Amino acid sequence: MKFRLLLVIGLSVFSSCQREAFSWDVDNTIPLFRTEFKLDDIDPRYMNNVSGDSSYTLSYENLVYSYKVNDVQVSDTGIDESFNLRKLKLNDQQIQNEITLGDINPIFKLLNGQKTVIPAQDQTDLDPTDIDASAFFETATLDTGFLDISIQNDLPVEISLIVFELRNKDDNTVVATDSFKNIPASGGVSKQTIDLGGKTVTKNLVGVIRKLVTKASSGPVLIESDKGIKVILGVRNLRPVYAVAAFPTQDVINQDEGLILYMGGADIKYFKVESGRLRIKVISTIQEDMSMVLALPGATKDGKSFYQELSLPGPGGKGVATTEKIYEMKGFLLDFRGKDPDVKDTVNTFHQILRVTLDSSGRKLAVGLQDSIVLEYRLEGLKPEYAIGYLGNQLSRTGVDTTSFNLFKGLSGDVKFKDIKLGFVLKNSIGADGRFRLHQLAGINQFSGKDLALSANPLNNDLYVAKPKFIRGEFTETKVQLDVNNSNIKPFLENLPQLLEYDLETEVSPNGNVNNYTDFVFDESRLDVIMRLDVPISFEFGGLVFRDTQGVNFGNLANLQRLKSATLFMDMDNGFPIDLDLKIELMDESRRVIGSLDLEPGGRIAANSPTDFVIKLPRDQMDALRRTQYFHIVAKAATAPGLQKIYNTSRLKIHSRMRFEYEIQN
Repeated sequence: MKFRLLLVIGLSVFSSCQREAFSWDVDNTIPLFRTEFKLDDIDPRYMNNVSGDSSYTLSYENLVYSYKVNDVQVSDTGIDESFNLRKLKLNDQQIQNEITLGDINPIFKLLNGQKTVIPAQDQTDLDPTDIDASAFFETATLDTGFLDISIQNDLPVEISLIVFELRNKDDNTVVATDSFKNIPASGGVSKQTIDLGGKTVTKNLVGVIRKLVTKASSGPVLIESDKGIKVILGVRNLRPVYAVAAFPTQDVINQDEGLILYMGGADIKYFKVESGRLRIKVISTIQEDMSMVLALPGATKDGKSFYQELSLPGPGGKGVATTEKIYEMKGFLLDFRGKDPDVKDTVNTFHQILRVTLDSSGRKLAVGLQDSIVLEYRLEGLKPEYAIGYLGNQLSRTGVDTTSFNLFKGLSGDVKFKDIKLGFVLKNSIGADGRFRLHQLAGINQFSGKDLALSANPLNNDLYVAKPKFIRGEFTETKVQLDVNNSNIKPFLENLPQLLEYDLETEVSPNGNVNNYTDFVFDESRLDVIMRLDVPISFEFGGLVFRDTQGVNFGNLANLQRLKSATLFMDMDNGFPIDLDLKIELMDESRRVIGSLDLEPGGRIAANSPTDFVIKLPRDQMDALRRTQYFHIVAKAATAPGLQKIYNTSRLKIHSRMRFEYEIQN
């Protein structure tokens, strides 16, 4: 009990002591970053240690401009066809009806089998005869078509005149009326053709002889009452506007020809497909199945030409049937010399055989003009693995443009090279001759803002480069060597440019089709303009600047608002044979400079020696420190007399840490 009482009393005393605020300071030291500067910052790919004393030799190649022949692409090309009822046809057919001698005059039925003299006849409006035309169709309104009416005279007397009329039985509309004259006896025939365009014909027809005039027999003749006049009706070339009929099997599309493709000005004989496809889409509202045959005799892969048979099911009732197929063409070699190159050798012409057939089921279908068959046939996105032919005369000028020059990234200052030579190279992997002309080239140092135009006598004229062999990856080169005697290349490079501003032109096949359609292009073929540098490095320094940006994150530190001060420790180890002047800037998240650090004494780092900096950041810099996301470190070479040789072991190493002082209140 006494122990508990004392504890309560002690806590009460302690609690009472909290009424007065007090403070104390706390130190917290954290590592920041390690980094180092070296001439490998130029780009280690181009710094080679080939000298006996391990000094640097600079080997660098910078692509100034690359022209790629990418116009040898087949523009999406194909066939769009729409077929409606006007392009479908019905069968050419015949039917036969007979009007007997007994039908003409019933008295001849009584005299059947006897011989007698038949007097001349002159009759009008004989009894109509039903004609069943359902073999033609149920009904049809015809856009075009013809009705052939043949009158065969099986009477034993000559017919002087017969006027025949054909009517639709259901509404008694006249389909055709015509006259036939002087038809010989016993088998004579007379024929007339009626244009059915614009007429509606049904399966139930009526034939009427409006007038019949016959001559008398020359004497007694045998009476055969079941013989008389045969009416033979034939329909042909029927193309209906509307029909209920059994449409026969027929080709609705039948093409066997060359399809001309646009190649962006090139004339191509052969085309090996790297990517692309053939797309076929058929839309039909006609209630019949169809079939399609597609053959591309000039498209071969693995020794076989392209051939496809495709079923196109009908809608199966009211509606629309759509069939779409896509065939990848990768790997096919396309012969663009046309349908029959042995007879006519052409270019950019793709031989295709396309046949779409309406497969008759024998069912009678109602088809109108609103019904159609639509075909879309497309070669899409064809790009070559290679193409052979004449690529066309392709002239391209860049206008003023810029490209990066990565050799001197992050560097500025007065650097002098002892010896320097630079090659200007045209590298051609396009299978055609090429021409190059440099109109201007300037180097720009982004840090100093200084630009210097290249002046080089060998580049004042056109440069030509020959075509390579037909082998993937093969190339030819034309080289021009620039040195201090024929150009200002030394001051040009001593400006340490990070950008090249150029205006140049390239031309493919400058002399036209001199290689007679044997030029070629691979998918990776191009004409490159390259600057190639290969020199030993001895520098004369005057303000050479190294730059580095290091990200920092103070967000993990608690109570940043109570920072009292901070101290930055920078341990430097300079392995360069020159003094360096150090500068440290504070940057926010947008890399904007929001402050700099004071370095004592003056930020000088002695050559070939270690140097330590202790940098105080007082309270008035705490706000900038809280917003700091990056430290921008700049090391500028102090002027050193004469040329200095730099070794691959030369480094400026930096190890940093920071101590924070907090004020804590309670």
